[in-house]
Amino acid sequence: MEWIDPVRFLSNASSGKMGYCIAQELQGWLPQVTYICGNVRDKYRHLSNSKTVAVETTNEMLEAVWQEMQEKTLLVMAAAPLDYRPKQEAREKIKKEKNTSMTLEFIANRDILKSISQRIQETGYQDTALVGFAAETNDLEKHAITKLNRKGLDYIVGNYVGKNQQGFGENESSIEIFSQQGSVHKVGPLPKEELAREISQFLKKQYI
Repeated sequence: MEWIDPVRFLSNASSGKMGYCIAQELQGWLPQVTYICGNVRDKYRHLSNSKTVAVETTNEMLEAVWQEMQEKTLLVMAAAPLDYRPKQEAREKIKKEKNTSMTLEFIANRDILKSISQRIQETGYQDTALVGFAAETNDLEKHAITKLNRKGLDYIVGNYVGKNQQGFGENESSIEIFSQQGSVHKVGPLPKEELAREISQFLKKQYI
């Protein structure tokens, strides 16, 4: 989320369920899991038996992720951070005036996964793996593979989203997992709890 003024903010339709369910599944085979969440629904704000870090903005999430990074870290970035934020956050509530329209100027946020990938290269961390998500409205494979390469990821999980799709919210969904080696693993449609289990098991096979 990104604040416009003290009472209004920008967000999206993501519930946070997928990230929460994946974190739960990873607890089954990873010795330590840190759950970093943004503006998710209340029931996905805390993960039992794991460290939970709550953030608001995209920049806050980037810094929180980096604070938790170290060697031998598997980062699964299932969040849906905003690509842009208002250039200026009003200090007081914006009042409705006589004008019937208002213009906001936006600036780009730093890309979390791309930034983390670059920092890992700079620090020389070993045995790290980065998994991203590509929520798309069209040309899923094309956009997912482009993001995979541009951000320096090991895997990317792609799915279709939008008001006429199933990716956001509580519904069933389908996913495709793309790798640097060119492999594609398709799963679904399934409830998100089962999709999370499939993603976790897929990653377990790669790293254990």
